Amino acid sequence: MALAATLLASHPAAAQPVIAALGVRNAASYTLPGLPNAGIAEGSLFIVFGQNMGPAKIVQVSSFPLPTSAGLAGTSIQITINGTSVDAIMLYTLATQVAAVLPSSTPIGTGTMTVTYNGQTSAAAPITVVKSTFGIFAVNQSGTGQGVLQNVNSATDRPFNSPTQSAQPGQVMILWGTGLGPVTGNEAAGPLPGDMPNLNVHVWVDGKDAAIQYRGRSGCCTGDDQIVFVVPAGVEGCALPVYVQIDNTVSNFVTMAIGKAGAECTDPGDLTPAQLATATKNGGIRSASLGVNHYDGVSGTTHEVSDGLQGVFAKTPLSALSGLNLAPIAGVCTVFQFPVAGPNGTNTYLDAGKISVSGPVGPYDLYSAIKGQYQLSFLPGATSSPGLITDGTTLPPGSYTFTGSGGVDVGAFTATINYVDTFHWDQSSVSTIDRSQPLTITWTGGTAGALVSINVISSAAPGPMGSVGAAVFCAQDGAVGSFTIPAPLLSALPPSYTDADGNPQGTIEVYENFAGPMFTASGLDLGGISFQVTFTKGSVAIQ
Repeated sequence: MALAATLLASHPAAAQPVIAALGVRNAASYTLPGLPNAGIAEGSLFIVFGQNMGPAKIVQVSSFPLPTSAGLAGTSIQITINGTSVDAIMLYTLATQVAAVLPSSTPIGTGTMTVTYNGQTSAAAPITVVKSTFGIFAVNQSGTGQGVLQNVNSATDRPFNSPTQSAQPGQVMILWGTGLGPVTGNEAAGPLPGDMPNLNVHVWVDGKDAAIQYRGRSGCCTGDDQIVFVVPAGVEGCALPVYVQIDNTVSNFVTMAIGKAGAECTDPGDLTPAQLATATKNGGIRSASLGVNHYDGVSGTTHEVSDGLQGVFAKTPLSALSGLNLAPIAGVCTVFQFPVAGPNGTNTYLDAGKISVSGPVGPYDLYSAIKGQYQLSFLPGATSSPGLITDGTTLPPGSYTFTGSGGVDVGAFTATINYVDTFHWDQSSVSTIDRSQPLTITWTGGTAGALVSINVISSAAPGPMGSVGAAVFCAQDGAVGSFTIPAPLLSALPPSYTDADGNPQGTIEVYENFAGPMFTASGLDLGGISFQVTFTKGSVAIQ
């Protein structure tokens, strides 16, 4: 008995595998469960996050046939839909993450998944299986930023697309992803390439529908899909949005770089070669953002109006420049989920000394409680506190000059913006949104040269990671006066949940941003000043 006890103590029972909440994801898009495009497509690659699901060091498959019920290094995955159980095709296993292919024979519907490791089986986790829902691979391996696309220069020259290897209008591209849908054959035995011409697939590049030459499995790998398309004419930029639409379901959004014929990509406000060299030497972009802001928000019976002056001085890591937030482009929309997946780098804030602002009111000194972050808010009737003006003063239109004394990190500077307050959006024009129908937003008083941005945000029921949701972000030239968001993009939003007080958790933001002249200071690579007028409508039912 003593010997048996000693053996049991030295070889404790294996811990039960645990599938994390929201842990079953498309392997390319990382879309969170609960969002409309979060289903796992038949024949697609998927990832499971959790604990105790495999060995401490990753084990990957190395040859065909790929393991199924026998498992990989002790790990196997089983999916049960409407009473039918199938074994996933294993690709790799690790204690905190496993990857597999969902067999094309898996029934469509809602069901459960379990992970077994060394004889211990996890509690069941929910899974939704669909015919098709596409995910595009991204360089950051989290479904955002620079996409995994190849420029087809020749049969043997196919570099991966990037700002230094940009594509050209009319060029053939290969886009990598997963989730086109089921195929016929033994997927565990090897790749099953072949075009799927009957699929209603579109590739949208910078808002333009690209011509498709091939959509189907790759010839290299089980579960990996390729879409071969032609870059549309009239598009140019270093981070243009790309997404795939199958019927009315859209993929995650990534970016690609497209230059003019024979040239690399360029974007307004791009760093010059000298600035980029300095940023590379310093390990990041040192930038400043100064602004005059007006806010008008309505949510239920609450109406808040305020003004503000702000300044932010920070160094952004180079690794974050191709990160999660796409720069707004007139006439183009993007969709992003929250909470976002993957790290995006951490800013380091810069000391710019004392900053004062003079204009139609003031002068005022901006308040800074945190290094590199400066602000002054004008909120009549509020309780007085540092950084808050409560005496009824507001910021009228006119010329505002920001003057910096210079600090440890940033030298002295002066920057001026002419603030125009004519932009208006009527919050009462929208109370509910039908996700199956286009949504037209109309505004008045847009400033020539300004960009109007529209955010439609919807939160699903809160979960263990906080609220899960998605937002459609669109932009248009301020002078145009309106923008229509296509229904397929709105369908990527989840229906908004209603909180305990009966308030639907949908929000619309419509704001105009006008960029003034750039300014310079020692210690900065970029200095910008702008004004922004924002209108929001909360408690919007998104159905």
